[in-house]
Amino acid sequence: MFDIYETCGYLAGLLFSISLIPQLYKSCKSKNLDDISYGWQAIYIGAIILGLIYSIHKDLPPVYLSSSMELIFMIILVLLKYYYRNENVLDIENP
Repeated sequence: MFDIYETCGYLAGLLFSISLIPQLYKSCKSKNLDDISYGWQAIYIGAIILGLIYSIHKDLPPVYLSSSMELIFMIILVLLKYYYRNENVLDIENP
């Protein structure tokens, strides 16, 4: 049976998750993540983890599936920020 509310949940989760893709793309192209703070990333990842715990406990697949994707994208963003920060430091030291 088609459930409009379940569909809305999955679509919302999908949109939230894919909303990070343009940032990941821009970050890979520009290799500049200076405007993204580690503090924001830590808070965002903490919120995702807490949301995952809640959604798994309450058995809410639209939430925990999309939150898992968001968590993966955020971890990639943190790794990119760390990697490109170190790469930019090396470029400055060795012109």
